[in-house]
Amino acid sequence: MRGADLSEAVLPQALIPQAVVGSLRSSSSKGNRTSDHRVLLLGTVCALLGTACSATLCAHLASAIQEIRRSTTCPAGARDSGGTVAGRRQSWLLDSTSAYSDLSPPPRIRGPEMYGKVREKTVWAYWYDKKDCPSSKRCLLPPAIQLCTETVRKNRGGFDYKIVHKDEVLRYVTQMELPFRFMQMLPPQQKDALMNALLARYGGVALDISTVLFRPLDEHWEEMVSKGATFSGYMYRITGMRWNNAETLAVWFLMTRREGIFSTAVRSQVINMGDHKHPQKAHLGGFHNPYFAMGDQTLLPILSMFNYSFPSCLKDPTVRTDSWWGLCPELEFQHPTEKMPGSARNDAKLLLRDPQVGPQLPFAFADNFTMPLWHIHSTRSVNVTALPGMPTCATMKECWEDVFLPRYNSPPPRLLNSVKLFNSGGPMKDMTREQILSDHGTFFYHWLKLSGVVEA
Repeated sequence: MRGADLSEAVLPQALIPQAVVGSLRSSSSKGNRTSDHRVLLLGTVCALLGTACSATLCAHLASAIQEIRRSTTCPAGARDSGGTVAGRRQSWLLDSTSAYSDLSPPPRIRGPEMYGKVREKTVWAYWYDKKDCPSSKRCLLPPAIQLCTETVRKNRGGFDYKIVHKDEVLRYVTQMELPFRFMQMLPPQQKDALMNALLARYGGVALDISTVLFRPLDEHWEEMVSKGATFSGYMYRITGMRWNNAETLAVWFLMTRREGIFSTAVRSQVINMGDHKHPQKAHLGGFHNPYFAMGDQTLLPILSMFNYSFPSCLKDPTVRTDSWWGLCPELEFQHPTEKMPGSARNDAKLLLRDPQVGPQLPFAFADNFTMPLWHIHSTRSVNVTALPGMPTCATMKECWEDVFLPRYNSPPPRLLNSVKLFNSGGPMKDMTREQILSDHGTFFYHWLKLSGVVEA
C-alpha cells in the first residue's frame, strides 16, 4: 500500500494537519522515499494528534471546573461589609433568582408524635402482658391492677394519667432514647427504661401501676417546684433506717421536672445496654443486679453527683445478713470524690425521703405478700420483721391502727398519700373483681374506700 493510501485510510482527513498531509502526499509522489521515511512521518502525525486530543480534553475539564465554581460561589455583592458571606447567605439561598429557588426546604427534624402535646404534670405507668395485654387495642388488666388504676384516675387532681402500652411507646419517645433491643426486653426492664425516657422528655411522675393512690400528688409537686428542686423521690437509708434488700432507690415512684437529670439516664441506659436483649450479669461485663439495670443502677450514679455522702447499701449490715451484698448498686460505678472529679454538683436540688416511713408499709412483704387481704379488725398475729428504726405490729389490727392510720392522717406534707403493692398484690392478683370487692373487711377494700373508688 502506498503512503497516501495509508494516511487517508487510517486517519480521517479532517483530523490531520494540512502541512502534514501535504508532506505525506509529496513523499508518495516522488516514489523514491524509503519505507523508513514513511514510518517516521506517520509517527509524527500520531504524536501531533495525541497532543491535540489531550489539549482538547484538558480544555473541556477546565471549563467544567470553572462552571462548578461559579455555581457554588455567592453572587457579586453577597458579602457583607466585613468580607464574609455569613450575613447574606440565607437571603441568597432564598432568592427567587437563585438556582435553589425551585427546591423544597429541607424537612424539619421532628420528635415523636406526642412531643409538645403532653403536659408536664402527667402520671405515667406502663403495662404489658403477652397474652392479656399485648397492645392498647387489646388489653385486659388483672382485676387488682385495674382497681389500682381507678384510684389514680379518681385522685389524679391536677395531673393527667397515662398508661402507656407497648404499641404506643414510639408515639411518646424515639427509638434512640431506648435500649437498642427494647422491644425484646422483659416487661420490668421495659418499664424502667421507658420511664427514664418519658421523664426526660416530659417530666411528671413515674408511678408503678400496682399503687393505690388516696390523694392527689399536687402538694408534693408544689413542694418540689417551690423549693427549686428538679427531682423528688424515695431513697432507702436516707434517714438512717436500715433496709435489708440490695437496693437504694425506690424506682416505683419518681417525680421530676422535664429535661433534667433523666436526660443523663437516657444516655446511660442506651450506652450500658448496647445491643443486648437482656441486661448482662456482672461477669459478662453487665450489671451486678440485672433486674434494676435501668432503674436503681442507672439512676444512683447520677444522683450521687449531687451528694457524695449518700448512705450506702454496701455499709448496711442487714444486707449482708438477709440479702445479697454483691447486688448493691454502688458496685456499678466509681464513687465521685472531692479530688476526682471535684466538688459535688450544686446546680440542682433533690428532695429525698425514706419510703419505709411512707408508702412502703413495714409489713408489705410479710406472710408471702398477703398484706392487702389482712383484716383491719383481726387479732390474728402476723410475722413482721422488725428492723432497727422500723415500726412494728403484732396483729393485723395493730398494723392497721398503729402503723397505717397514723401515716395516713399525718399533717402535710403527708407521709403517706399512696400505698405500694409488691408482687402485684400477692395472692390477690389471681382473684376476680367480684372476689376482691366481696370481702369488706380487708385492708385493700378499706383503701378503696379511702380513695373514693367504693362508697364509704
